[in-house]
Amino acid sequence: AMVLPTVALADAVTVTDAYVPLAPKGVMAHAAYMSVTNDSAEKRSLIGVSAPGYAMAHLHQSMEKDGVVSMAAMHQLDLEPGQSVTFKPGGLHVMLMKPAGPVELGDTVDLVLTFANGDTLSVAAKVVKSDGSS
Repeated sequence: AMVLPTVALADAVTVTDAYVPLAPKGVMAHAAYMSVTNDSAEKRSLIGVSAPGYAMAHLHQSMEKDGVVSMAAMHQLDLEPGQSVTFKPGGLHVMLMKPAGPVELGDTVDLVLTFANGDTLSVAAKVVKSDGSS
């Protein structure tokens, strides 16, 4: 299992292990993964994400139905008190579209998570090899 030291905190929400797998040169879509934990006593709702180095960023869910894999944008991810959600390949992820420039191994991709209560959380996602190693 890959463990990255990245930790971000905002009003009792913790983000750890944020990373972006290195994509082949010229690819216009990347994905970001992380673990998000609600350490508060209240439900927290993640309603958006932005990435300054990309034209667009969206919360996405991959799913398989009848052998067909598809992706759909998510408008909200609710986190109950104490709940952790892991964004991982084949499931939840941040879809990053149209990078402003090349993304290299070891770079950092800045993400800003937005919650329904108006809080934002800045997260630094390290660019790692496609197998998850640095």
